[in-house]
Amino acid sequence: MTGGKARVRLRNWRESDLPFLLRLRNDVPLQARLLSTARGSDETAVRAWLARKSEGEGRIFRVIADPDNDQPLGYLQADRSDGSPDDWSFGICIAEAFQGGGAGTAALQALEVELSDRFGARNLRLEVDVENERAIRCYDRLGYARTGSTVRQVIVCGETRDVVAMSKPVSLTSAVR
Repeated sequence: MTGGKARVRLRNWRESDLPFLLRLRNDVPLQARLLSTARGSDETAVRAWLARKSEGEGRIFRVIADPDNDQPLGYLQADRSDGSPDDWSFGICIAEAFQGGGAGTAALQALEVELSDRFGARNLRLEVDVENERAIRCYDRLGYARTGSTVRQVIVCGETRDVVAMSKPVSLTSAVR
């Protein structure tokens, strides 16, 4: 990514992304911040995970890529709520080397546009570890609001983590272009 405001491109995954995605899936500290437990994935497990996350109606998986060189920086996954077709939940993962440079913010803005324009999303939801202060600050800047205090606790790598839910209404006219 070049200097100035970060730009990213959201795209479908491809074979050349597998080594990068495998590294992210096996990064224990990174997966713990994402409220997931790294389980020693191999290529077969990553392919199965990608199939689960990207196949089917109301489910998307996007690689976050640098628009200048198409280098993968991370990924986004989103799922339409069963109860409401305009309600989506999502998660984001940015590789450690690319955190703090605006790629996450740019990716979330692009996701808001895609989900709103292409799928009619009107409300986006997420859950975040209460100790992931950097992510919470990003969500706050983008207009996400806490939908309560600690929503629940999850166990990650044998430790109990407090999780807070956040949400943001989006519309065709309010999505960042």
